[in-house]
Amino acid sequence: MNDRPVTFELVLDHLRKQTFAVLSTTDEEGKPYSAGVNYGVSERGSAISIFVMTRRHLKKARNVAQNSRVSLVVPLTRRLLWFLPPATLQLSGQATILDWSDDEGRNTFRKFWIGRRILKAYEESYGNGETRICFLKITPDPVINTYMVDSNIWQLRNHMESGAAQVIRPRGNP
Repeated sequence: MNDRPVTFELVLDHLRKQTFAVLSTTDEEGKPYSAGVNYGVSERGSAISIFVMTRRHLKKARNVAQNSRVSLVVPLTRRLLWFLPPATLQLSGQATILDWSDDEGRNTFRKFWIGRRILKAYEESYGNGETRICFLKITPDPVINTYMVDSNIWQLRNHMESGAAQVIRPRGNP
């Protein structure tokens, strides 16, 4: 176990600070598919939703259309000890496909630098006739697994399992 407990609030803070994750879906034959994606998290105080901007004809959106179950792995950037593997957040959830004009999705992407660039690029594509733009809105399951989040690196050398933790969204927490 960790010296310090990993809390839901700590995990949510890490999730909000990052903008890159690996999204995994499955195709109609049950084969897994993963893609690196930029994402944004809904406003504080609202139900937790993760937004990914994409296009409907791409594999991740096609897979979500036939199987809404997804998983997301978020690597946590290290400033120091960069040579060590990143800590990770691992979550699963339900994804829905929303039109790219969705206010919550657009407002979420306006909150961070790369999100604004992605939104601008899709707006230009739309102006040039692209009509397949959409958001994937992911509603996470209550349980989130972590590895090496706030872990003692020295302790991990001899007890790798000590870096694993699981948090559960508190009842009443959006």
